[in-house]
Amino acid sequence: MSTTPAINQHWPEQGGIYIGSRLIDGQVHHIIIPGGTDFDHADIPFSRVELVVAEGDELNGFSDWRAPDKEDLMLAYINAREHFDTDGWYWSRTPEGGNWAWAVVFEYGDTYYSYRDNEFRVRPVRSFPASAI
Repeated sequence: MSTTPAINQHWPEQGGIYIGSRLIDGQVHHIIIPGGTDFDHADIPFSRVELVVAEGDELNGFSDWRAPDKEDLMLAYINAREHFDTDGWYWSRTPEGGNWAWAVVFEYGDTYYSYRDNEFRVRPVRSFPASAI
């Protein structure tokens, strides 16, 4: 049985850094990032955000990594921004109608929608129900 670490601490049993918990479909989930910028996919258009993560290899012993949604990235900014490129933008997998999608810039924590043709970074995340531990 694993014990939840403090926020922004390494959680070896879960494959990365614990950035906090949030509600997903009405259930509390723990959110993990695999580590720092070495795990970023760079220069990715929105159309490839989910594919580039799905095509990736197993990370830190886990294969259930996914593209982050807007809320995951805001949690990362609040609790673990030092693990992200503060000069760059990160795509979420959250669309915003038409030709737009949500992205976060870690320098200021701003969340904006941007043209889907822009190329930004993508950091995988994994989540699991808190009740699973």
